[in-house]
Amino acid sequence: MLLTYYTLRALADEWRRELPGSLLGDAFSQVRDELVLAFARPEAEWMVRISTGAFRYVFRVEGYSRARRNVATLFEEALGRTLRDVRVAERDRVLFFELDDDSWFQCWLYGPRPNVLWVAPDGQVRAAFQQDEAWRGQPAPAPRPAPEVGTFEAFRARWRTDRKSLAQAVAAAFPLFDALLAEETVFRAGVQAPSPADCDEEDLRRLYEAGRALEAELARPAPRLYRADRWTTHFALIPLAHLAHLPCEAFDSVDAAVHAAVRRELAVRAFREAYEPLRQALEAAVERARREQQALETALAAPDRAEQYERWGHLLMAQAHQVPPGAEVVELPDWFGDGAPVRIPLDPTRSAVENAQAYYERARQARQEREALRQRLEDVRQRLPRLEALLAELEQADTMAALRAFRQRHADELAALGIGRTGQKAPEAMPAFRRVPLGGGFEAWIGRNARENDELTFHHARKHDLWLHARGVPGSHVILRVPGRNRQPDRRVLERAASLAAYFSKARGSSVVPVVVVPRKYVRKPRGADPGTVVFEREEVLLVEPRPPEAVQAENS
Repeated sequence: MLLTYYTLRALADEWRRELPGSLLGDAFSQVRDELVLAFARPEAEWMVRISTGAFRYVFRVEGYSRARRNVATLFEEALGRTLRDVRVAERDRVLFFELDDDSWFQCWLYGPRPNVLWVAPDGQVRAAFQQDEAWRGQPAPAPRPAPEVGTFEAFRARWRTDRKSLAQAVAAAFPLFDALLAEETVFRAGVQAPSPADCDEEDLRRLYEAGRALEAELARPAPRLYRADRWTTHFALIPLAHLAHLPCEAFDSVDAAVHAAVRRELAVRAFREAYEPLRQALEAAVERARREQQALETALAAPDRAEQYERWGHLLMAQAHQVPPGAEVVELPDWFGDGAPVRIPLDPTRSAVENAQAYYERARQARQEREALRQRLEDVRQRLPRLEALLAELEQADTMAALRAFRQRHADELAALGIGRTGQKAPEAMPAFRRVPLGGGFEAWIGRNARENDELTFHHARKHDLWLHARGVPGSHVILRVPGRNRQPDRRVLERAASLAAYFSKARGSSVVPVVVVPRKYVRKPRGADPGTVVFEREEVLLVEPRPPEAVQAENS
């Protein structure tokens, strides 16, 4: 209700008692999108502050102050003139400051291009606060009075049955009402119809009479501020019955109430600007920790493959003579169990003994990975409650002083989370691909869908990076980021990246998956192909077990 016609009318009425006869001593801007008009007489000084920014307002403060630097003086030719009158346009939200030479300042703070114009007696714009060059010499826009709804018939003719709520229909019927006044009208009328189309003649008459009574009451302001929650304060020109349950502060003048409402909103915006990034960062940290805990618990709940790998190694060593050279799989009787045949995948480029040794190595790695996962789970189970406690404590802060104290108390913990001080430049945004460190400065970037695969491979991968994909099945593109042109990943790093490509594919459930490895420069997209479609050459194929990022990172830690 800060900028309704009724509030502007009430402000003009109050200002008219003191401001006429004062000199326009200064006009300047020291805050973006805010104009200050400074008026003075021998015994008093005032500043009228007008904002055309995202938060729009107009209010008056006593006294005069101006910064020494970063201030722009405006409307210099108007300075020194005497203010003759302050008024609001008839049934329109346009405020006028009329000067003694018959020029005037014309202010409107609604619509997509709010502005303050200095207008010559002939109606031509001399200067403008916003878009000055475009406005100079143009005719000042004439106010457009809202229709007067003085009869029930006029109200009924303006009733819109296509509105979503009764309050919206009331605001359309009474064009000078904002949402708060429309809701008050519905509340006072006591109409319970579920929609505007369901209102009968009696409902409409009660709404009309309640609205007309409100209009009359608005001519006798008794301003209030209602505090809805920690962020929201409602300014009201009169007591509102539908907000009677909220904490309320009454004011002796509209001027004082508007000033308090604007100051409170500016303070809330400044607080939220500092508070929200911190809250979002802590919420993200809590969510990451919860996801990490869930992923680790899932990974540890999966069967431990170390014993299986070790048994396969034993069987291959004990029956190496039964394994034909170049075989991709072999069935051997389980000498360490019930003697039933066991199907063992093989690397055809290795001998039986070499395959056995590879399985022993996998068994060792699996045990190391599982132990690393247990340690990480223990760590996150200790870390998560602390993060949740930090977030809960932050949510109790409701002043800048409390927020500063929170930052000081927990500076080390916040720094460890990468949360800097207010005003620190945020790190440059990076592509939102899944990333997995592989050790030695190498990193795997993983696409999550066809569009990301395309973006990753053809816009973020460098020519000397390696491209990996599970062979013959749909799956994610994986880019092995190589730290430098002359660096080459060792076999272990390659297998880690390949195991991720296998995991993020339709072959995830297989015990061994063939994965293609190709230098990025040999991968291209066919003309007109769908996103994520590629052709390649000079590939190498690795046979690997699909492993999730948690397992790969555990091995790397």
